[in-house]
Amino acid sequence: MLSHDIADRRFLEIIEKFLKAGIMEDGKFLDSERGTSQGNGASPILANIYLHYVLDNWFDVIVKRQCKGECYLIRYCDDFVCCFQNPYEAQIFRQRLEERFRKYGLELAEEKTKILEFGRFARQNRKARGERKPDTFDFLGFTFYCGMDGKKQFFRCRVKTSKKKYRSKIKVMKEWIKIRRTMPLEQIFKTVNAKLRGHYQYYGVTDNIKEVKNFLVQTKWLLFKWLNRRSQKRSYTKEAFFNGLLRTFPLLEPSIRVSLFYR
Repeated sequence: MLSHDIADRRFLEIIEKFLKAGIMEDGKFLDSERGTSQGNGASPILANIYLHYVLDNWFDVIVKRQCKGECYLIRYCDDFVCCFQNPYEAQIFRQRLEERFRKYGLELAEEKTKILEFGRFARQNRKARGERKPDTFDFLGFTFYCGMDGKKQFFRCRVKTSKKKYRSKIKVMKEWIKIRRTMPLEQIFKTVNAKLRGHYQYYGVTDNIKEVKNFLVQTKWLLFKWLNRRSQKRSYTKEAFFNGLLRTFPLLEPSIRVSLFYR
């Protein structure tokens, strides 16, 4: 696949050495006969190139031309979402995708793979059949769900932080505060603000302000809990913490950093 677009033989030889370098496991050297070695610097790039030919290019050149309705592919690394206008074409694609992956030594993660009805007609179609509201799906840390624009009452795909990712982020924040609660307060709040800033910059998108605010609230309670355990005696009451310490060391307030509205 690399040689299809790259003529530099020396470069291709270096990549070949990467693939055959082998791995160390429990102090023992093991030959790498298939795939890319874990931790190899070239692995993520090679995986993306591999999926470009196995999935992206195949979807654009073959699948799209054979579909009667509209179809789209959105991929980031090894996570991807395929959208089809016609339900039967989604079913056919699922079967062909498994065959395609099997041919190139790949497998679908069954627990993460599903076909669901989604889009501007999903709600009314399911209601007419006496079914529940449309299912949701998770992608890149967000849960996507069918919603309506409050003012104009038209369909809009909405997003919020996925529950799994939210719990994971809270756990990471908790462990950090717990382990470093004895650090100087100025350093603790400076670092927590840096973590909050990173969270806001990724999750601070249209429709998700409530979840981002919840993350800030949980962070405040974690700080209150673990800063009170810096010694055997409680350091702060709720009043002293929320109306005193947080005024001295204010935490960053969340805001929408990315608008998902079409212009």
